[in-house]
Parts: sequence; structure tokens; C-alpha cells
Amino acid sequence: MFKLLRLRLAKARELRHNATLSRADFEAVRLAKFRDLVRHVNEHSAYYRNIIKERGIDPATATPEQFPVLTKSILMANFDAIATDSRVTKKAIADFLTRSKDPMERYLGHFTVIHTSGSSGEVGYFVYAPEDLVRGVGMGRPAARQRSTTKRKNRGRYRMAFFGATDGHYAGVTMVSMVRRGLLRLFMRLELFEVNSPLPEVIDGLNKCQPDILFGYTTALKILAEKQREGVLSIAPQMIACAGEATTKGDKEILQQAFGAGVVNGYGSSEHLGMGSAMPGSEQIVLYDDDLIYECHEDHTLITNLFNRTLPLIRYRMSDTLRPVQTDQHKPYTVIENLIGRNELQPVFTNQSGVKDFISPHTINEIFVTGVTRFQMHLLSDTSFRFMVCLDSQMQPEQKAAARAAVATRLREILAAKHLENVSFEVVETNDLPVSPVTRKFQLIVDARGK
Repeated sequence: MFKLLRLRLAKARELRHNATLSRADFEAVRLAKFRDLVRHVNEHSAYYRNIIKERGIDPATATPEQFPVLTKSILMANFDAIATDSRVTKKAIADFLTRSKDPMERYLGHFTVIHTSGSSGEVGYFVYAPEDLVRGVGMGRPAARQRSTTKRKNRGRYRMAFFGATDGHYAGVTMVSMVRRGLLRLFMRLELFEVNSPLPEVIDGLNKCQPDILFGYTTALKILAEKQREGVLSIAPQMIACAGEATTKGDKEILQQAFGAGVVNGYGSSEHLGMGSAMPGSEQIVLYDDDLIYECHEDHTLITNLFNRTLPLIRYRMSDTLRPVQTDQHKPYTVIENLIGRNELQPVFTNQSGVKDFISPHTINEIFVTGVTRFQMHLLSDTSFRFMVCLDSQMQPEQKAAARAAVATRLREILAAKHLENVSFEVVETNDLPVSPVTRKFQLIVDARGK
């Protein structure tokens, strides 16, 4: 505990110091940190050790560009060799995720595990030791501090409500649940609201909770904003925090008008946790690039993670499109235009009573079944869909059948939670899930009605 406390205090001092640096000095400090990471992976990661040897990379002079691009497919295929702790293996993590649905539970009582398919439909595991989390989730970051101008109505601990996927090891719920540990629990009270619960239940819970801070997926929060305008929901948060999806200027205006609170647009991922934010009144996102090195390309971004020493990600490819802007504000941090991409089609189905309800894309992309490597939902009507799955080629026929059955069970659970038991579906195995012929990007949810 004391080791982590010292590390947390040191990290806070580092972030305050970084905010005083010129961009050149900031990058020099970060490059030194990268070379320290290279020395670490050379000693502890068989995958990176081979790359360093084959490419003749000198850790003392290394730069990210000397390393090959790392995709999620490559990560999962070489998981055990990339991990720097022998206890962290692909099978062990898969077994843990199959058993555990509690985002507060740690693998071996030590490691935080996050899994997701993200917007690629491809399943990935990401593992963090406590020290990684302290380095990656720095408190008191100058670029992110923002005080609310709204007078707080509640007394005692701050009340925080999270409206998102809560029944597993997902990035959003895992990160917000950190307030239930350590000293933060003395100042914050967190309540979780499952995005796949019937909406009336969520509204009743929020009206009782009366949160000071409302945090969740942008699309889901807009649904709450509609209920707030109708008078069904009646809360007065000081701040709204959006995450998980692109948040437009129009989205912010809808939320701000409905709740009368400032809207923070958070940018994060399972791979790199908190990556940046846009404060109320700003459309531009300030990247937290103290411990993340961004290489921005036309249709993707390569990110080198400097804080995760357990599962190192050097030049990890993400489909996010980031466009840096030239500004004198927020120096020395990188500033980008609002995040491009990440929005998915939202499935809406009709129940037996003729009432429509939504299923969050995040509920879909967080489905986990051992052996399922990729998946995609095809909407067929307002009461039916097809669920396409790619399975591990090493599996035996009976294992594949069991995996398909497990997917079907999970889908039935998701539908039942929304009282959509009347919705029919089939799970179909496929060898490949191609990108959209129009956008050339992968779509997790496809509108196949009438096709």
C-alpha cells in the first residue's frame, strides 16, 4: 500500500512538472521513459526481445519507429510472449474472464483485467498491475482539472452515477469503480446502473440517487436527457461525463440544455485507459501524452503505451482517427479535433407489448465467450437479428458447438434483461467478417433489414 502511495504522489509531482515544460523538453522526458521501457521488455518479454535482437535495436538510442506495428490480432496470437509476468497467460486470463463477472475482482487478487472487442469486433485482453494503473491514471493532471461552477445541492460524499455496461470486466466500469478503493471511497459514493436494464428501472434509481456527477456512454446519456426534458427523470448533476463514443458539439448542447450542467468529453480505451478529455465549452480534446506516444495517420493511429509494464503495447494500431491542431493552449500537451469515429448503429427492438427499447452497442461489443475471436450483429427486423461469429481455428467441432451455444445463452440473457424475450436470432459461424464496402471500416452492428 505504501509503495503505491509513494508512486501515486511521485506521479502527481511528475504531471505537475510536465505541465511546465516546453514541448521539446516534454518529448525528451518521454523518450527517456520509452527507452527505459525498451530495456524492461528486452529483459522480460520474449516477443520484444526477439524484435530487438532481429532489428539490432539499441535500448539506449531506441525510438518507437524502429519497432513493427502491433495489431490486436498479433497481440492475441503472441499474448504469452508479450506479457512480462509468467503468471499472465492467455489461457489463464480467458479462464478468469469466463468465471468472473465482477469488475472489482482482480486476477490472482493482483491484476486488473479488461476485455473488449471495441469497434473492431475482435476480442482482446488487457492486463494491468497496480503500479501500471497508478502510472496510467494520474490524479491531479493539470490538463484535465476543471472546477464546476454549479452549486452543489447534496451534502457529504460526492454521488457519482455510471450508466453503462456493468456486469463484467469492461473499461468504463473498471475505471469508475476505482473510486471504491483507497482514499477516494471516503469522498465519493458510486452507484452503477446497467445500460441493458429496462429504462424505467434506471430512471427510478437515478431519481433516488440524485448524482452530483453523471457518467456514461454518450448515446445512452442522450436517452436520459430526453427523459429529463419529459420530466420523467428529475436530477441536477453538477457535471456530465461522456465516454466510449464520439461526442459532437450537438451532443454536448443536448446534454447541457437538459441537465443544466457542464459536459466533459472523455477519451479512453481498454488498451490505454484515460487518453484525453475535452472540458466544458471546448470541442478540442487534450491528449494525455505524458505516457502515451501518438503517431497520427490518415485512417488510424499508432500508440505506444509507456505505463503498462505487464502487457507492453509498442506502436499498437487503433482505428481512431486523430487530427492534431496547432494551438497555444494546453501546452505542452497535444490537442486534437474532436474524436472521429467510434459511433455504432444502436439496435432497437420491439417487445411483446409493442414497446421499443434499445440495446447499447457497448453491451454487444463486451460479449465474451472463450474461443470466439470476432463477431458482428446483423439486424434483420425489429424483432430478429443474426449474430455472426469467428471461432478459434484450433477448436474441435464439439468445442465450436459449445462456443456457439454459449454465445446464444449470453444473447438470451441480454434480451431477457430488456424484456425482449420475443426477439429471435441465430448464431452463425463464419470464417471472416469483412469491412464495409462503402466506408472500408468494420461495422460491429450492420443494418441487414430487407437484404
